[in-house]
Amino acid sequence: MGISTRSRRRFAPGRLHTQVAIGHLAVHSCAEDGLVVFTCRTVVGGRDRIGLWAVPYAGGPARPLTDGPWCDTRPRFSPDGRSLAFLRDGQLYLLAPAGTSAPRRVTDFPRGVQDFDWGPDGTWLAVLAEDARAPEERREDTRYRTDGLGSADSTDGEPTCRVLERAGWRLDGEGLLLHPRQVHRVETTGAARRLTAGPRSVARPRTGPDGTVYVLADPGPEADLAPCPQVHAVTPDGSLRPVTALAGGVVRHHVRADGTLTVIGRTRPDPRDQDPPQAFHVDPAADRPVHLLPRCGDQWVGALGGESDLHDWWTEAEDCAEATGVAHDGGVRPYDLITGEPLAGPGTVVGSLARHGPLTVAVLVPAGPIAAPEVHALDADGTVRRLTTLGSAWLDDWEPPVMERLEAPGPAGPVTVHLLHPPGSDPSDPLPTVVSLHGGPTNQWGPLPNIEALLLAGAGYRVALPNPRGSTDRGSAWVAGLHGAWGRADAEDVHAVVDHLIATGRATPGRLGVCGLSYGGFLTHWLVATGDRFAAAVAENGVSNQVSAWANCDIGPSYGTASGMGDPLEDEGAARLWEASPLRLAFRIRTPLLMLQAEDDLRCPAADNEQLFLALRRLGRTVRYVLYPESSHLYQGNGRFDRRLDRHERLLDWFRTHLPLDHP
Repeated sequence: MGISTRSRRRFAPGRLHTQVAIGHLAVHSCAEDGLVVFTCRTVVGGRDRIGLWAVPYAGGPARPLTDGPWCDTRPRFSPDGRSLAFLRDGQLYLLAPAGTSAPRRVTDFPRGVQDFDWGPDGTWLAVLAEDARAPEERREDTRYRTDGLGSADSTDGEPTCRVLERAGWRLDGEGLLLHPRQVHRVETTGAARRLTAGPRSVARPRTGPDGTVYVLADPGPEADLAPCPQVHAVTPDGSLRPVTALAGGVVRHHVRADGTLTVIGRTRPDPRDQDPPQAFHVDPAADRPVHLLPRCGDQWVGALGGESDLHDWWTEAEDCAEATGVAHDGGVRPYDLITGEPLAGPGTVVGSLARHGPLTVAVLVPAGPIAAPEVHALDADGTVRRLTTLGSAWLDDWEPPVMERLEAPGPAGPVTVHLLHPPGSDPSDPLPTVVSLHGGPTNQWGPLPNIEALLLAGAGYRVALPNPRGSTDRGSAWVAGLHGAWGRADAEDVHAVVDHLIATGRATPGRLGVCGLSYGGFLTHWLVATGDRFAAAVAENGVSNQVSAWANCDIGPSYGTASGMGDPLEDEGAARLWEASPLRLAFRIRTPLLMLQAEDDLRCPAADNEQLFLALRRLGRTVRYVLYPESSHLYQGNGRFDRRLDRHERLLDWFRTHLPLDHP
């Protein structure tokens, strides 16, 4: 059977103008007898907008709560359910979900609000916001100033200099962290009082039923090099009292209705990539945390969303004190942390979770055909009820690719591959095949592909999504197989997958492409530097020089330990890093390579990939380097719309040129 000619229904870049993505969630059992509020991202006039919508938990039509040229995120009900707090373009607003009045702005912090939580009586909120000025920016010291060249009060708006004595002054997606983030008590009237102080930031304020505010903080002297954040209680005098002591640190925490906590974290000191986070119940009055979901001790607990940007990457995925997601076999399955039981079947991909009383809701895609995420109710009897349709309506008329899962024999065991066949094609059709590599590497491809794979399949390519060693779908032992072995174990598995695709007629030698983002970008660089198997390659925000990346990356030193790559401060570590650097083998690269790079990426900075680009240019190879201004590492999912669209179109054009659909 040949490829269908109904191209009008194929997934193409123009369809992204109509995308709808559901992100944050809130639910309250008393609000209108059970109300769910969620964020809904759309594209209007080429720009992203995020509005708040509401839908009854019992079912019924969804209705907009806010609409306009802004981004409304993080909806949270007041304790009595009568008021809804949310962030609008960085400031805190209050809204009556019944729609009786317009939203009311509460805060006016100069650099905005990063996070918040309601106080127990509903009259105040714990708000995370930056201080007005950081110590590094003070300009009072005139010891080095020459008379007549200006004063410390110069009006150019910029400090004379920034003095750094610690690492951790930058973070991808946020830029320079020059202003400590502190917790403020903000009354619903707008009056504000700071609760914490000092040169170190805190994060994630969450309040208990007695009014205690719990935050994530790491006051240790080596926090900038080896962060190990713990939950702390904010005391009345503004100091921090440690509540947890997980040896590997806490990822996030929630406060339960009884004042105890649920935390996601690690118990192993100096955790490695293969040490999955786990869930724990913490009683501040007890000595030890209780391990929740012990049956999932080998799996990534607290995982949400996966690699697919059909989920809303604009809004950070969130779980709750009583439910979370667990990465398993390619899916992300919701689990009840109280009963220990799954809340949906295998193959589900959950992005966000919320609960109040007996009501639990999730943004997810159930097992089955490829679809966009919707809001679902997770009933106590195990029923999963869809509450919304607007999240996937933009795909109603599309012709989806056929998805096949297979196991390819690999040197360390079977490698799972999710294979997308173009709509209307047959697995035996001799089509060009693109191998798409996920990021992480501690991540996974699953039953919900990303937009890039859908676009490639819609254009007529077969797309292979493999989970080589380092992926989380097979548990910690499979991840451990990549520890310190970048460019060896992973490359062996990818080649084994390609061998299997060729042997089974799903790929043709000479008609192969490869692409990847972040770690996937590194592996793309590595594969084309160590062989000529691929006719075309696209690497995005990858790594080419592991030695320079160790310091240029915002988390470089700590990640060098976690990944087993080592560090350049000793001969052996420097040798390992250089050995795993595609730049070392640039002279071997002859595959046409498109390099896509976010200009403000601090995770895999442009400075790293410029080295490979200039090397290939000097060698006269076919290479193109595309920079996207004002864009961070994951701009393909949360960047400005025109840049996301341009990125997708360039990737397709590169493969059409260097890996044509027609037979050569």
